[in-house]
Amino acid sequence: MKKLFFILIIIFISCNKNEDNFRDDKIDYHFEEVYNGSLNKETKLKHLDSASYIVSKQKDTDSIKIKNTFKIANRYYTLLEYQKYFQVSKEALNLSIKQKDTLNIAKSEYYIGDYYFFTSKNDSAYYYYLKAEKKYNKLNDKFNLAKTLLHIAYVLLYERDYLGSEAQTIKVLNIANEINDPGLIYECYVNLGSSLSGLKNYEKALVYHIKALNQIEVLENDIYTPLYKAQVLNNIGYVYINLNQYTNALKYYSKALEIKNFKQLHPILYSSVLSYSSYSKYKLNDKSAILGLQETLKIRDSINDLAGKIKSRIHLTEYYLKEKDTLKALQLNNQAYDLAKKANYNKEVLLTLDMYTKLEPKNGLKYAKEYIKISDSLQEQERNTRNKLARIEYETDEIIQEKELLSNQKSLVVIVSAILLFISALLYIILYQRSKQKELVFAQEQQTANEEIYRLMINQQLKADEIRNSEKNRIAKDLHDGIMNKLTSTRLNLFVLSKKRDEETIKNCIGYINDIQNIEKEIRLIAHELNNDIFEQKNSFKSILKELFQNQNKLFLAKCEFHLDENILWDKIDASVKMNLYRIIQEAFNNCNKYANALKIDVNIYKNGEKNIVLLIKDNGIGFSVNKNKKGIGIENMSDRAKSIGGSFIIESKINKGTTILIEFVVT
Repeated sequence: MKKLFFILIIIFISCNKNEDNFRDDKIDYHFEEVYNGSLNKETKLKHLDSASYIVSKQKDTDSIKIKNTFKIANRYYTLLEYQKYFQVSKEALNLSIKQKDTLNIAKSEYYIGDYYFFTSKNDSAYYYYLKAEKKYNKLNDKFNLAKTLLHIAYVLLYERDYLGSEAQTIKVLNIANEINDPGLIYECYVNLGSSLSGLKNYEKALVYHIKALNQIEVLENDIYTPLYKAQVLNNIGYVYINLNQYTNALKYYSKALEIKNFKQLHPILYSSVLSYSSYSKYKLNDKSAILGLQETLKIRDSINDLAGKIKSRIHLTEYYLKEKDTLKALQLNNQAYDLAKKANYNKEVLLTLDMYTKLEPKNGLKYAKEYIKISDSLQEQERNTRNKLARIEYETDEIIQEKELLSNQKSLVVIVSAILLFISALLYIILYQRSKQKELVFAQEQQTANEEIYRLMINQQLKADEIRNSEKNRIAKDLHDGIMNKLTSTRLNLFVLSKKRDEETIKNCIGYINDIQNIEKEIRLIAHELNNDIFEQKNSFKSILKELFQNQNKLFLAKCEFHLDENILWDKIDASVKMNLYRIIQEAFNNCNKYANALKIDVNIYKNGEKNIVLLIKDNGIGFSVNKNKKGIGIENMSDRAKSIGGSFIIESKINKGTTILIEFVVT
């Protein structure tokens, strides 16, 4: 369904790409012949070759050459010759850069984005659309800005970021209404319907698809108008299928099939409508459904519509499975699985695996495992793509800001030079006047200095007292978070000796007795104020953390799973920050072991942006009421430590639903 939508958008946009009304009899003849419906594709391409030759003879500095280059690109786009379209679009970009034509640079980037989009290279498409969008926004070109934003919405829709696509499309709809462009409004309604369908908000999706259907009446009537109508009817029918309202779906598919010359105009879209129409009949127990399903398969095989070939075989598999013709169903499902696997159509692979569990129940576990594996992989891939698109947007903004900064530097040099000359003259006058009052000023400054010395002496004493109190609090926290926790752990593990004293128990406890030496060492370190040295050693902090996690898994019931972001450069982070992080994790473990009755603890330390680091600790323990319970010294210490490193501290907990601790701070 999504693929069909984008194919139709190719037709709509290629018919609406801007072209200036430059006239040249020879070249215009070749351009017009490309749109001659009576010619085959090979003849049309020959006309484009002739047009390209004429354009190549024009001067690079001639603005007419850029306009004709875009016309050539448009026609390659219409003929679905994407590689040639890409090459010509790059030529247009180079010409625009030579002429320093910002508008045509943006237009070229938009065209290049189209190439990457329709060749499924969405990260590159997103990058070029963003570049074009920034330029159109700066030029206040609302029409082209709206088109570019709409294509960004298409990328997000394709990558299953339905909320992002919906938000972008609403921006475009506001602009389209402002400039009163019926075509853009139609495209927005279609994309909003598709985005809402992806979000499973089918009722709202129907509202926008109906709006798109009504909007067609406002569009200028041409040979493609029936296809726009067929596409929207197809979309509405698909929504009703998702709602299991097959009678309503069949009503709209029947309207689409009534369109004159539909099959000849667009066989791919026609086969989709016929396929879902027949599928709706099958769901309504109409025996004639098999005829439509078989005809659809025949059409799709003849035009080599890969996605359609897979979908038809899945529909027929479901049909024959219901008819208890397991052999035929298995044969078709095998074909669909092989095609989907080869083409990396993971969603269709999942559908065939689901069918396998019904066709071969004995091997159900094997297919279920593969289903879960592919499903998890698909979710991970979508998540990574969305993160990548976010990074592209961020990096594009940075590049644009750097360019703007460089362009402003030249003018700043002149302004700064003038300001410096003015300041120099002003300083000379001020210094000359001050020299006359030097003795008086000196006397006043001496008196002020004496007062300042006295004030500093008092402040120094106050700071010394404050440092002493701060050090007392630090040592108290270290004793509680470090030594107290370890002593508690050792006591709990040695308590078993009061109940059992067999050789194996004594052997297991020897290791914990040795831990007392480590506690002594830590007391000695605190006493000599050398606690930070542990965290100053290069590359040692990760190993210290891993040892803490391993000890948790070894000594306590709650098992720890942890993830440390490899992009964090610990050796560049202040030792006091690392020490406080270590103590916070240690205190959290102590609370889980003593009070929470948790079986699992998840610790995740990762970067959030360039400078922010996040510590996230989750457990599945019994939880507590954050609002009702009085906070203990452990939580207060964690909060104080987070504040001491300039971070935020959030703790969330619910009875029987575990506890989550979130700390975020900035690394300078």
